[in-house]
Amino acid sequence: MQAETLMNALVLTKRIGNLLNEIMDISQQLAEAVDRGDEVTAGMLISMRSEPIDKLKVARRALQELVEEAGPADRERLSALLGGGKAADSREEPLEKQAASNARQSEKVVTFERVLNRKVTRDKSIFQ
Repeated sequence: MQAETLMNALVLTKRIGNLLNEIMDISQQLAEAVDRGDEVTAGMLISMRSEPIDKLKVARRALQELVEEAGPADRERLSALLGGGKAADSREEPLEKQAASNARQSEKVVTFERVLNRKVTRDKSIFQ
């Protein structure tokens, strides 16, 4: 795989990881505010969450575009690594590890968001 393509993918996956962490942090603060019945803080935190969520969408789109624009061999390797595949050499290991970390963090965020959604909306939850 071309070094530049690999580095760009790593930069984007790290950005995605940081945004997932930021979303999780704000969501945890939001859950605490809801538990306290602090509607003002909860409202502010809901607004604050939209920025990292929007940035996450942009970063994921950029990563998808990077994969799509790569040559056939690089596209295949990137897709494999981002989908949980193993690194073929030591140069690919950081991307493999970051992609795996992002997958775990994304699952945590989704799980937490389901709980948070039920807490905030009670019986009107979008998750049934």
